[in-house]
Amino acid sequence: QFNSMVYKARLVVAESKAEVAACLNPLIVKICEESMKERGVFTIALSGGSLPSFLVVMEDSFEAAEVDPCFDKWHVILADERCVTLDHPDSNMGSLQAKLFSKLKSPIPPTQIYPIQEQKLNDSTAAVAQDYEQTVRQVLQKSSGNLDLAVLGLGPDGHTCSLFPNHALLEENEKWVAPIQDSPKPPSCRITLTYPLLNTRTRHAIFCGAGASKAPVIQAIFDSVKPAETSTNYDVTIKEPYPYPCAGVLPAPAGENEHSSSLTYVVDKDATEGLEITK
Repeated sequence: QFNSMVYKARLVVAESKAEVAACLNPLIVKICEESMKERGVFTIALSGGSLPSFLVVMEDSFEAAEVDPCFDKWHVILADERCVTLDHPDSNMGSLQAKLFSKLKSPIPPTQIYPIQEQKLNDSTAAVAQDYEQTVRQVLQKSSGNLDLAVLGLGPDGHTCSLFPNHALLEENEKWVAPIQDSPKPPSCRITLTYPLLNTRTRHAIFCGAGASKAPVIQAIFDSVKPAETSTNYDVTIKEPYPYPCAGVLPAPAGENEHSSSLTYVVDKDATEGLEITK
């Protein structure tokens, strides 16, 4: 991935927001299948927001590809979480449970879906983060020390997980899960995966976004955008230094070769408005 600091990624452009799922889910199928073949397990981090609604047709993509998802071998962690109880409307895990996990025909074992510990909410945001980092470390042990896939969203301000523009957490270089108590978006107390985990302990990352509000971010984060083998695919390089937090996610997992990692942005046409294509 790193070639004189040029980070190569892939951009996939869906015709419309309704088509995003059809572009996103086959990528997950492929990474899941590879992970199962190599390690017999699949570890995945998921965001909340609009993501669960894109993933709900995931089983259809596995069926179409004739791949058994082996959901009993999945381990699901949160890319970030709001420090609220599971039944609170702001809970990412609550949203994933309601919109995704409860809709799967062959369910993921509940003990392999990892929420934050509610009793830690009474202690502090830092205690929630510390406890969740222990959970994440145990989960990653199952897939040889690295996370197989993070499926992330991006905001109109370029944030991803709970990594916000100009925030001190962008400089975090040790913790894998960090607390944030001054989130510019409510609720203010959250926990989030960090760059050390996403960049040195994650094999694949897929960003997913739709709508014209994402266009300024998509316009700003790529150095070059070249048409690839199909009309919806582009080869892109990520701008350094990154202009938005989402563009700071550059997976290069420790101790693995560059072919074992990838970064893909899946967006709709509206999100690419004004994007310059390099001929």
